[in-house]
Amino acid sequence: MLTTWDAFPMLNRLLDDVMNDVTGTAFGTGAKVTIDPAIDVRATEDELIFVCDVPGVTQEDLEVAIEGSTLTIKGQRNYSGGEKDKVWLGRSYGAFAKSFTLPEFVDANAMTAALSNGVLTINVPKKPQAKPRKIQIGSGSSPRQLEEKKE
Repeated sequence: MLTTWDAFPMLNRLLDDVMNDVTGTAFGTGAKVTIDPAIDVRATEDELIFVCDVPGVTQEDLEVAIEGSTLTIKGQRNYSGGEKDKVWLGRSYGAFAKSFTLPEFVDANAMTAALSNGVLTINVPKKPQAKPRKIQIGSGSSPRQLEEKKE
């Protein structure tokens, strides 16, 4: 007697298992999910600018801190559905923290931060001596010589 193997029931069971995992409860696994927001860092003549994409994160759920020369951006995006919801999560939820070591030539005390349309922008001005400047070149007939200081 010849038996045929029907793969469709097994494939259906496999697909059901996968879809039940994907569309299971948002909190069912107990695993802590973290998000990793994209951050651009730009330097202009006057300042360093950090631009961080944080869609769905409120101002209350963000923290910008400076300790020594370390800038830290922390935040959290919370899931707004119910625990028993069946969901297919396409976005990430949870907490994040990113730290950057600032160079010595910035003025961390004058740093500002603003949140607009899901984008956090942090401006860190440079100290005046760190800004580029032109040095005037003299056109005298004889070059000046440095004199040794006598005490």
